[in-house]
Amino acid sequence: MTEGEDASAVSGLQVEHRMAGEVAVVVVNGKVDHATAHQLMQAVRTGLDHTRGGFCVLDLTAVRFLGGYGLSALLKAARTAENRRQPLRIAVDHNRPVVRPLEITGLEEFLALYHSVDEALQA
Repeated sequence: MTEGEDASAVSGLQVEHRMAGEVAVVVVNGKVDHATAHQLMQAVRTGLDHTRGGFCVLDLTAVRFLGGYGLSALLKAARTAENRRQPLRIAVDHNRPVVRPLEITGLEEFLALYHSVDEALQA
């Protein structure tokens, strides 16, 4: 996989795929809502297809909004990763627009959350 960016100015979500050694890192920037949740799912699938490190990292530290559809997409993405035996590690930093909805819904108990991409890579 080459470094590249799949940006959609219309949807408000930008996705970048990169490799950190053997591990695929999917970087998401913007809003994850009803219009962009499918992009998040596709981005994670692409990351899982390319990772060779046994897991994939999803970087949500630059996400500005995470709505209900985004929460559902995160849960589905994590389940997809588990079913493929390639766990999804999610970097959220202290990003309130991401952390708060996860806390309210209790999803932080079901997702592998980390404070940074480096922490997720080293865990």
